[in-house]
Amino acid sequence: MVKAGLLGSDAVDEVATFYLTHAQGNLLYPRNPQWTRDHLGTDFFLVGVRIKGELSAVGWMARLKDFVYFVVEDENLLIRNDGSYAYSGGWCIRPNDRSRGLFQLLAATINLFWFTKVSKDETPTLWGRMVGQKDVDGNPLFWNRVGERVTGLSYRELLGLPFGTMEEAIFTHWPKEPIPFKDIPRDILEQTLGKTFGPLVGPLNAFISWGFVEITDRYVPTSLNCFHRTTKDSIPDPEKFFDQALSKTINSLKPVRP
Repeated sequence: MVKAGLLGSDAVDEVATFYLTHAQGNLLYPRNPQWTRDHLGTDFFLVGVRIKGELSAVGWMARLKDFVYFVVEDENLLIRNDGSYAYSGGWCIRPNDRSRGLFQLLAATINLFWFTKVSKDETPTLWGRMVGQKDVDGNPLFWNRVGERVTGLSYRELLGLPFGTMEEAIFTHWPKEPIPFKDIPRDILEQTLGKTFGPLVGPLNAFISWGFVEITDRYVPTSLNCFHRTTKDSIPDPEKFFDQALSKTINSLKPVRP
């Protein structure tokens, strides 16, 4: 009834349709199905949860080339690029299934397959982030009010770039000298620095309570909230964590007795 695991090339079109149907516009995922097919199983991996055969949740893991982030030093914002890294994003759950424990099951599936299958011989840190504060148009508040002015690139333009190249574009266009906090509107800085989008604070706290992530002092260039990281030791027994999450979802499907 419930299956969770890696998805193959036969699911690429289905996943693309799933994202188009259920994802908000600023969710990061490959827009080109052919790109997904070309990279699937080498440096890009799809994970999905099916309930009664229907796709109910998806996410992805990828080996990317430009880990671009901000650090704060003496009330200045500085950009960094650490090069190659592993990242998980594009988490999307079908709205009518969001009360079925799928957030935990998706986390458990990604953790299990990344650290025991995909990268079991190298076990690199898996980075991720929640959505940061949004502007009225749904785009990142920090980028709308600061990032676009500094780089000349709108968020729509960033989303239109080939998958995995947004970070390189940001690093190329962002000044390498420190930007003082005094040059950033104070209200925008106060609303965005280290702040997670309100509806996702609960899920982030769940991540932390499970031991799944560690919050870092590296800040997302587009939204200025924090990156988090997961290591092989974050969940000591990934199989047990997965089984518990799977059982929770299965139990949520059982009829409630009067």
